[in-house]
Amino acid sequence: MMIAPTKPPSAGDAALMTTTAALLEQGRALDRLSRLLTAAAVVLLLLLALFADQTPPDLSGPLAMALALTALLGLAELYFAFRVGFDAALFRQLAADPTPTGLETLDASLAELGLRPATAGSRPLAERIRGARKLLRRQALCLALQLATLVVAAGLLALQ
Repeated sequence: MMIAPTKPPSAGDAALMTTTAALLEQGRALDRLSRLLTAAAVVLLLLLALFADQTPPDLSGPLAMALALTALLGLAELYFAFRVGFDAALFRQLAADPTPTGLETLDASLAELGLRPATAGSRPLAERIRGARKLLRRQALCLALQLATLVVAAGLLALQ
């Protein structure tokens, strides 16, 4: 696969990279909420196990599954939060040095750390931004699914 060389950054690229970093930094708010939901799900799972003898059998299974799914989605969200936070820091740094050598140096550093193949070549800025936004959307999706499964768990409790 042949990758086209990256074009030299324009004057607006620094502003675009700064804006992208600011957008990605909003993932921290998503992560804080997700951590709260994950902790709540884990605590409720522990309480469910502790009071298993007092929970109707037809309720405990579905409730435990909904809470476990909430916790697992929290772990997935944490993974995306890590990736989004890393990209935010990289875009913030790139905005400080929006030269073609800044992108090349970043690619070389990522390859050196084993975070991208050394033979991958360089990617255009627009493609990098698209990929970072996709990670942020996936992080938000994990949070939305977490909320949905917690609402299901609350609905199961309300039906009791």
